[in-house]
Amino acid sequence: MKSRLEQVRSDTAAVLKGRTELLKPLAGTHLVITGGTGFLGTWLLELIAALNADYQFNTRVTIYSRSSPDFIRRHKHLGSHKEFRFLEGDIRFLTELPHETDYIIHAAALTDRRLFASNPTAVGEVNGLGTIRLLRAASLLENLRNLLLVSSGLVYGPQLLSVERINELYSSGFPCDSANAIYAESKRFAEAFAASFVSETKIPLVIARPFAFVGPYQSLELPWAVTDFIRDSLAGRPIKIMGDGSTVRSLMYASDFAYWTLAALVRGQTRQAYNIGSPEPVDLLSLARMITQHFTPPPDILTKVGQSGYETTRLVPCVDKACRELGVQLTVPLAEAIQKTINWHRLSES
Repeated sequence: MKSRLEQVRSDTAAVLKGRTELLKPLAGTHLVITGGTGFLGTWLLELIAALNADYQFNTRVTIYSRSSPDFIRRHKHLGSHKEFRFLEGDIRFLTELPHETDYIIHAAALTDRRLFASNPTAVGEVNGLGTIRLLRAASLLENLRNLLLVSSGLVYGPQLLSVERINELYSSGFPCDSANAIYAESKRFAEAFAASFVSETKIPLVIARPFAFVGPYQSLELPWAVTDFIRDSLAGRPIKIMGDGSTVRSLMYASDFAYWTLAALVRGQTRQAYNIGSPEPVDLLSLARMITQHFTPPPDILTKVGQSGYETTRLVPCVDKACRELGVQLTVPLAEAIQKTINWHRLSES
């Protein structure tokens, strides 16, 4: 039986097979990743480690994060990688970046929606002020080739149920006078400030708008539907859905997520935004059934649990622009993504 690390290495090998030429601009460069110890950051490091080991990319990475010591303890194979350097710090107080930096992925953010209610001002500061700090430091670099600002698909506002998928030009109004709006609004501010900053300084900058994801390294303690469903199934508990299960989302597998992000970094056009996510829609009831089929006996699925009047929503991206301009494609369909994720959580750590 594979270990968790062996499965991840198998996934990175699969997503890179026959597709490394697109990422060749990264070879021999120095990349800075802020927030590089989260879910996305871990997968970016796994892909770059594979590019270095199997394709001799010799890409050096500086990872800036508040959680660097803990990350190094938990992921020794990445923490000890000779091409990776970890710096501990708070993005809100960043003043400078390594002078030899060629590329930057700015992914530092507070994304746990429980914080949107418990500590919303911190969310706004990290997402907004953190971006300002990063951009000012980036503007001092002499050899910067590109900067990828990781935004969010939530900047579009609510998706109309009649709209199948939303592209990069979609926009809908939504209230901004509550604490729950802080994440989306801070990401919108980050994009607006970045556009203004680029206009003044002419630094190269591309925007990625991620949607929803699933895969190894994603904590099952996060309050998302897919993590709730998998966690409860593994524990032998019934799956609980607050509404009737008609809410629609899409889920991209982690290896595709990381590959598309790197592709946006090296192939994205300056001042352009790209959706990163799966265009394959799934309603929550179908997602729950997809998960329970991997368990014997299958857990019960309970709908309309808890609050009444639960609103049906939809959030599915159109990724035609990314596929066309970045040269990417989805390699792991949803059913396989779910199976891989469940298998990883069942595996041993070693």
